[in-house]
Amino acid sequence: MSHINRKSAMSTSAKLSTTIAALVLGAAALTGCTATSEPQAADSSPTPTVNTTPEPAAAETTAAQDEVTCAAFGDVQTILLNTSVAFNEDRMGQQERSGWNALASRVLGNIPSADEGPVAEALAALKGEVPAVQGIDPTNIFLDEGTPAGQGVFEACEAAGFQVSVSGFTGG
Repeated sequence: MSHINRKSAMSTSAKLSTTIAALVLGAAALTGCTATSEPQAADSSPTPTVNTTPEPAAAETTAAQDEVTCAAFGDVQTILLNTSVAFNEDRMGQQERSGWNALASRVLGNIPSADEGPVAEALAALKGEVPAVQGIDPTNIFLDEGTPAGQGVFEACEAAGFQVSVSGFTGG
């Protein structure tokens, strides 16, 4: 009987050893992924970021600026049109007309434009012909006997695909 017990004890001991070994290996496998690896040293250099938004092409930027330029030029033309109509219908005197024309001149001087292109060039030429005035007596806002300055800007805006909108609201 002692033989059977010894064999049974060895068998039990072997099973227990196998079970313990399996548990130790399993635990090592489970903790080896996290606990046995050494912590990573913090990298003090910033991680470069990748810009996934493409930069707008120069043509897109110029087109956006041209659109703003053409809209603002429409505002100048709206001031000039309504001033001219009111003056020609005797609803405005020369002093008021001069004041409105001075305002139109200052607005024209503040119109932003792209750095280059036909619209920017036409606006720069117009600003050269009609510099912004500070007083209320601009004599250069009109060219050729009452024709509003800026035909070149109208044409450049149209060629760029932007219509210059002018609104008449005086009279009645």
